[in-house]
Amino acid sequence: MHQPEVVQGLIDRLPKAGTPAARSELLAALARLYFQEGVWKGDSWGTRPDTRGPYYQPEAWSERPKIEAVLRAELKTGSPATIAAFITELGRNRIEFNEALQSLIAMVKSNPALLPDLVSQLSSATSIPAEGIPYLISALKEGSPDQTAALAVIALSKTDSKEGILASLAVLEKLNGLKGRGDAKKAITAFLNAPKLENHHQLLEEQAARLDGATSVWADAGLLALSARKGGSPESREISAKDIASGWADPKRRVQILKAIEATGFHGLDDRVRSAMEDPDATVAEAAKRTAKILKLEKKGEDKTPLVGTLKPDEVVAAISKTTGDVNLGRQMFDRQTCTACHAVSADEAQKGPYLGNIAQTYSRADLAMNIIDPGKTIAQGFATELFTLKDGTTHMGFVTFESADEVKARNIAAQEFTWKTSDIARRDKLPNSLMPPGLVNNLTVREFASLLDYLESLTKK
Repeated sequence: MHQPEVVQGLIDRLPKAGTPAARSELLAALARLYFQEGVWKGDSWGTRPDTRGPYYQPEAWSERPKIEAVLRAELKTGSPATIAAFITELGRNRIEFNEALQSLIAMVKSNPALLPDLVSQLSSATSIPAEGIPYLISALKEGSPDQTAALAVIALSKTDSKEGILASLAVLEKLNGLKGRGDAKKAITAFLNAPKLENHHQLLEEQAARLDGATSVWADAGLLALSARKGGSPESREISAKDIASGWADPKRRVQILKAIEATGFHGLDDRVRSAMEDPDATVAEAAKRTAKILKLEKKGEDKTPLVGTLKPDEVVAAISKTTGDVNLGRQMFDRQTCTACHAVSADEAQKGPYLGNIAQTYSRADLAMNIIDPGKTIAQGFATELFTLKDGTTHMGFVTFESADEVKARNIAAQEFTWKTSDIARRDKLPNSLMPPGLVNNLTVREFASLLDYLESLTKK
């Protein structure tokens, strides 16, 4: 199908289309041909192929400018009855035209029924136009479908909107109650991991201090997330942690923070949760016991095994083969060590570094343990560390997450993703070391490390 005569034939037939449906089918075919599948050179897919479709590695080809001209013209002249479906087709083929979103925004003004379509398109857009933010906020009002609300939160997480944060806080509790709904879970994750959230730690502090039900609970959840971020602003991290610490002094706020910990499965304050089980305030103690039960926390002092960092690697591998771990404890270690910043364990999650959902099928327990202790020992295909030198003189280190003829996307150790035009890259150098530094499990006990391995092994059984 990727032949010049095919494209020209489709274009020639457009003026002759007898019905709107026939025209839509011709446009859909052209949109499908906008990209072509890139030639795999063995270094761009790695272990995380992009399965959004219609291509694993979409790349431009000779006829794309011709197709683009037709598609852009349709945005200007298409009928109101078909333009929404056409824009959806563009999104399905991962074609991002700013005027497509602008057209849909203009249409929603006169036809509010198209709001879910706009929200869906914005949720998958790379950047959100300022004119779209009020519509996203309106989609979070009472009565909106759950999926629309979830997608609106995902879209707003890409913005720097104070109003968007307030609107999102108001619906997160509802989304959290939709157990088993992948879109709701993605929305909560998107909010807590939003890069711009750190710009609004003061807003979160104010909302948390109000002790105003679910909204305040999720404000504290945001502060907990910021306090544990390894990337981003150190100032925001420190201020958020300080606010959590000062808030902990108030029994009512302690209960609220415990609810936030429970709602998000946060493991950064496990010791405080354990101590709060003996709190003189009965309400706090009850909340802490409930939270500890949800998090499946073990009592402090039960683990007598040595720290991993006190043993030689071979001794650690021998020890973990004899140690009985606990899958629930391993899940806690996975969260506490912020492994989620660089690794996904579910195919439904946004893929970052090496996918760990089936890692135990690739490595034996001993090899997996050794690769965690010494990440540079074996580097998975597609995750080699590269040093990018841009033409503006700046340098960036990371591994490639997407590459086409026109652009390269890379992720750094702080889980931040960057996109550059290939024409802006002056030099690329592959480095021998892994982005994952050694020593990440040195402060775990042998039983905690064994439990982490048990958890990773359990993922293949789901």
